[in-house]
Amino acid sequence: MQNESNTKYTGLEELLAAENYRTNYNNFIVESCIKQVKKPSSLIDFGAGIGTLSLILKEKLNVSPICIEVDQKNTRYLRNRDFQTLKNIEDFEDNTDLIFSSNVLEHIQDDIEILELLRNKLSTDGFLYLYLPANMLLWSKVDESVGHYRRYSRKEIKRKLKATGYKVKSVYYADSMGFLAILVMKLFKYSTDKVIESPASLKSYDSFIFPVSRFLDAIGLKFLFGKNLVIVAQRNH
Repeated sequence: MQNESNTKYTGLEELLAAENYRTNYNNFIVESCIKQVKKPSSLIDFGAGIGTLSLILKEKLNVSPICIEVDQKNTRYLRNRDFQTLKNIEDFEDNTDLIFSSNVLEHIQDDIEILELLRNKLSTDGFLYLYLPANMLLWSKVDESVGHYRRYSRKEIKRKLKATGYKVKSVYYADSMGFLAILVMKLFKYSTDKVIESPASLKSYDSFIFPVSRFLDAIGLKFLFGKNLVIVAQRNH
């Protein structure tokens, strides 16, 4: 079960920086979802943070997400943005066409339980979209500091989804340049703690490097490696 003791979130300052300086990146995460799913009549943003991606989902799909968020400060921010909020997925008493979740599952120790809970809230043939950190080779102090339990492999997430009642539609990597950047920093023992999440670094990466990364992913690197995984699954009958 998701609660405040087993789910850690980045602080408000970092979330605001990510919203303000990762425009291309944030839009990519949402676009990767809506290109692969049917237009939903209802949707949930699981682990919505301050609503950065919920705002983009609302704009592009013309549907306001129900935001699942355990952090009280984030919840107040979401409500100020006129989003309906719930603390836990169990509090949602209906079924939905789409559950969207970006960089959340890795914060939860028992991810199998959460995947089962999410499945039970999907309508028949409803979609689950996950955007997750990839590859334990990239594990660093940054992962530890933000409360990650793991970085995922394609094999692991496919196995867990199938075990919890999903049909896996697609699994591929994203951000090949990000993978290479972190790997180089690790190899040369360069501290990633403050560099990766600084506003200047976020802005520079989003404006100049991430567009190149998207191009390289599109011509085939997304099938080989990347900093993240993009996953689309459907509820199995």
